[in-house]
Amino acid sequence: MEEKKVIVFGASGGIGKTVVSSLKSEYSVIAVDKSDAVMELEDEKTTVLQLDMEDEAAVDKLQALLDQTSNLYGAVFATGIMIPGSVTELSQEDWDKTVQINLTLIFQYTKLVLPYLMKNKRSHIIMFASHLGVVGSYNLTAYSVTKAALIEFVKCLALDYGDAGVIANSISPGFVKTPMLSKARKSFSTNKKWMFACGGLPKQYMNPLDIANLVMYLLNQESMNGENIVIDGGYSAR
Repeated sequence: MEEKKVIVFGASGGIGKTVVSSLKSEYSVIAVDKSDAVMELEDEKTTVLQLDMEDEAAVDKLQALLDQTSNLYGAVFATGIMIPGSVTELSQEDWDKTVQINLTLIFQYTKLVLPYLMKNKRSHIIMFASHLGVVGSYNLTAYSVTKAALIEFVKCLALDYGDAGVIANSISPGFVKTPMLSKARKSFSTNKKWMFACGGLPKQYMNPLDIANLVMYLLNQESMNGENIVIDGGYSAR
């Protein structure tokens, strides 16, 4: 039987590369990222594709690869940007950029991969949202709003494509030690310690391996569809 394939967008990011590593135990992986670091992921189980999702030519490049790919079983979206700012602090450019990368591009590439996923009797879409799309945040309006919209996008996918065998779920991680988070924290204008006012909670940062294990679980089940799973060490339970 031909091995199932999973495509991972944002494959060389802080969470993405851990997800790719875990997936290889059961699947062949297509690793997609604009960073040069994605080339380091290539091996006998991983096909790499370096492209910038904002580049118009990237769609054709990916489609050409997918046309030659059979048994696409899953698509994992681990992409996103975090630009700090409240409503009065954010520029229109930063708002538009966040919406473009965190939402519009995901819509476009989901639309691209869906026909290939629907060739299987059962397939999966997994989106990385955020616990800050579930609860409010300081100085992260654009990020939080787009991640909340992504959670709703997944629910719509589940309803529209469940009958076609596509199971869609989102994962909302808490804070993970990534370059994106580190860069954002340096730019907060006020109340920089709000992220870690954890009130006795056991962890401040999440373990990427726990998140990758959740991806593996979702790919191997058929009962959860349209759900958002929060994995934040209890942050949003307060």
